[in-house]
Amino acid sequence: MAVLRWALAALLVQAAIFSVSAQDAADTAVVTELELGEVTVTLKDAEGFTVSTLTGTYPKAVLSNPQVPQGGALDVSLTVKTKGGDAFKAQQVMVQLKSKSFGVSAYAVAKLKSGTYTATVGAAVVEKQIGKATGEYEVHVLVGDPTAPKALDYALGTAELLFSAASSAPEPAAALRTAHLQPRANTKPEIHHIFRLPEKRPPAGVSLFFTALALVPLAAVVLYVPAATGVNFKAWSVAPLAALLFHCGLAAVLLLYLVFFLQLNLAQTLPLAGLGGGFVAASGYWLLSSLSAQRLKKAD
Repeated sequence: MAVLRWALAALLVQAAIFSVSAQDAADTAVVTELELGEVTVTLKDAEGFTVSTLTGTYPKAVLSNPQVPQGGALDVSLTVKTKGGDAFKAQQVMVQLKSKSFGVSAYAVAKLKSGTYTATVGAAVVEKQIGKATGEYEVHVLVGDPTAPKALDYALGTAELLFSAASSAPEPAAALRTAHLQPRANTKPEIHHIFRLPEKRPPAGVSLFFTALALVPLAAVVLYVPAATGVNFKAWSVAPLAALLFHCGLAAVLLLYLVFFLQLNLAQTLPLAGLGGGFVAASGYWLLSSLSAQRLKKAD
């Protein structure tokens, strides 16, 4: 009974986990594409009074380089929806101001209220984030959400920001600027790598001569030792097949050592060497047994 109770409890836990996972999957359904509703841009002066109001629809530009007065700001309001026209609550909506002179950007996160996203951007926002940078700015609306296949980048147009002459904010730091807009004084010198010249080596003929000289002792062993010890092939007639297999196996093991030196690693060589050694031992035992039997037969 205890086992059945534990099994039933495990099934209930699995069912609960499955239902929660299914709910999460339903909540994070992939949205086909995002769009923006009507976009309103309100230009305000330093006192907060409205200078002008511009409206537009995505993806047409709204701003045509209006001049934002000192202490003034741009109020951007918009709605986000799906391609089907349903209202959508995006995870991230922000307005980007990118300086054409310095190549750096300032951002203002839009706040959602009553289904409309609103963000305020101006000289104060720029000074706080990147410094004092008078001139033209590209204004973009950026919308992102993990359920959308791609983010939305809406180019609203350009606007010119005027900064107060009394402002003590510095210009954007050189480290923040893009490579294209770096000041000349901040450009580091190009690094030219100097490689060491190859050392002088003797001619190839000298190397070949000493290589041949190093092989002379080996050649002497191969040629002299068999003649000095009376090596012959008379015993091949006793067990020709066993002798042939033994010497072929021995040659194969030596060839394996050469391949190991040129290409193989130890892990690849050891299994092959084990097989070759076993074959050489078996064929050698067969050959020695045949020779021993032949000698006993002659002794009798």
